[in-house]
Amino acid sequence: MTTLLTLQNLNLHYPHKTIFKDVTFTLNQGDKIGVLGLNGHGKSSLFKVIADIVTPDKSVPPFIYDKNKDFSYFYVPQELPALPDWDIENYFYEFYPVMRELKKKLNVIDEKLSTGEGDFEKLVNQQSHIYDELTKLGEDKVHAQFVSYLKFFGVENLTRNMATLSGGEQRKVALSLGLSAPQELILWDEPTNHLDLETIEDFEEELQGSRKTFMIISHDRSLLSNVVDRIIHIQQGKLRSFTGTYEGYLDFLIEDQKRREKELDKLSNYNRRETAWIRRGAKARRTKSKKRIEDYSTLNQAIADLKAQAHKSVSLNLQASGRKTKILFNAENLGLKFGDRTLFKNLNFTIAKGDKIALMGRNGTGKSSLLKILLGELEQTSGKVVKPENLDVGYFSQKREALKDDETPWKMIGEGIDYVISNTGDKRHVASYLENFLFSSDEIKRPIHTFSGGEKNRLQLAQFMKHSRDVWIFDEPTNDLDLETIGILEEELRTYEGALIIVGHDRAFIDNVTDKCWVLHEGELEKFEAGFSQAQLFLEAVHLEEQMKKKMPQPQEKKADSSRMSNKERNRYNELGPEIEKLEGKIAKLKAELAAVDYTKNYDKKKVADTQTQMDGLEKKLEGLFEEWAELETKL
Repeated sequence: MTTLLTLQNLNLHYPHKTIFKDVTFTLNQGDKIGVLGLNGHGKSSLFKVIADIVTPDKSVPPFIYDKNKDFSYFYVPQELPALPDWDIENYFYEFYPVMRELKKKLNVIDEKLSTGEGDFEKLVNQQSHIYDELTKLGEDKVHAQFVSYLKFFGVENLTRNMATLSGGEQRKVALSLGLSAPQELILWDEPTNHLDLETIEDFEEELQGSRKTFMIISHDRSLLSNVVDRIIHIQQGKLRSFTGTYEGYLDFLIEDQKRREKELDKLSNYNRRETAWIRRGAKARRTKSKKRIEDYSTLNQAIADLKAQAHKSVSLNLQASGRKTKILFNAENLGLKFGDRTLFKNLNFTIAKGDKIALMGRNGTGKSSLLKILLGELEQTSGKVVKPENLDVGYFSQKREALKDDETPWKMIGEGIDYVISNTGDKRHVASYLENFLFSSDEIKRPIHTFSGGEKNRLQLAQFMKHSRDVWIFDEPTNDLDLETIGILEEELRTYEGALIIVGHDRAFIDNVTDKCWVLHEGELEKFEAGFSQAQLFLEAVHLEEQMKKKMPQPQEKKADSSRMSNKERNRYNELGPEIEKLEGKIAKLKAELAAVDYTKNYDKKKVADTQTQMDGLEKKLEGLFEEWAELETKL
């Protein structure tokens, strides 16, 4: 096992806070690490130390950064820099400074050559030299990979300015940058924020098949469960390392917590109060893997069957439903158009007290617009929404409200008194209330400008949730929240008795909190009364359908006699069936070998990588045979 880097004697302090204290960390080639910890407790700081962006404190003994001579890294930040300066295709150069400077020089030379300015022969020689330098740096290969991934994630029109892109589109550019990077280590900082479920699953598959070493900060528990084989948990200035999957780590924490609870029982009441912050979290559930439908000739019908099964279940559930609870929203024939584009039409639904609904759909399908109609911030094009007078709706948006930098959490939450009073009359002390959001007593009287971005998110969550509402609407609530805070939010929403609407793509969060799932798809609202697990069948079918459309061969004009099958082609057609069957058997055998590997223990990583490579090659060959078979089938 090759060691890529070792950090020793790492100490880092910010005003009012210790981030790292005498930390040691080792990274090995092939590690796939999930980095956990409360916001503001050092996850991004660890990345910045590794990337030489942040310099640790001077200490005795001194900080040591020992790295392999071949070590290189690529850092994918949460927020992309310098957006207005680039179009999509050339934004690549923002992350490769040497290539960027050469590209600028090349642009100047090209401009001079086009206008006839300067010594022609000298300019051509300079141009040739720059092209040679770019080739040595691998610019052509990396840039081609970047563009390929952009297209893979559905980013079209690469001449658009980066500043015009939505949050989801910017994240797709960030994914393309990280996946195309040639460096040995990729540092992913919250890569899935603002992404739809399908894109997250595509990204997940790319990480699963990657040979790169990577570290990932993410609140998406399903992603962590499926792609990492080591956990680093930052707590109280220390790094806790666990070899195994994220789910394995949760099991370990549960057992560790049981041991600690036995010790706590022996302590005094004072010590029990000191340790009352330990969170009891539900074990994350792994979502189902994508269904693989092997029969190419009947794939479209199989997809249609999947969708029909989902709709059949919906009809049965709706007939069985007979709510007589208070109706909060009643929409009839609701439609919305922007110019010639119809976002949705003829939507009919009711939202009653106690409904907990996940609103899902790809980016751009109109989820946020539908919420704005319910909130009265946007006028529908057709139909109507009826709601009771004085309906109290709370809206927690992606754009969090600005906080007053010089104010303290105590003043912000208490509003001048020592108690938080909800509109139901419940009374709680400010310190006790903020403790539930993981703020200690020595933090709540610090000015807000001393808090990290993640801690501010947690504070805004505390502000938002201190009052009861008839309806709570959350737009991407888990973005930028750490797992501990998500756990708090989950627990609050589980016990909440009012109506709840959540737009989000954190699969585990949605599964744990909601009991219905509505999907905006092709302008219609698909309603799944059994929740996300039922909707998943429909979402998988839609995703497969979209993949099929991409892979459908384009019709080509042919001569009149070209559709006739020759004897040679007929013989080849008859050979293809057994060849495909034999190849599928080999692939199934390799899949079984990979499935049998225990990734929680020491295993032969080279053998696993070789098996994966062999399987990838066979699957590519199989795809070619299917295309050949389909072409001959058409002739037949």
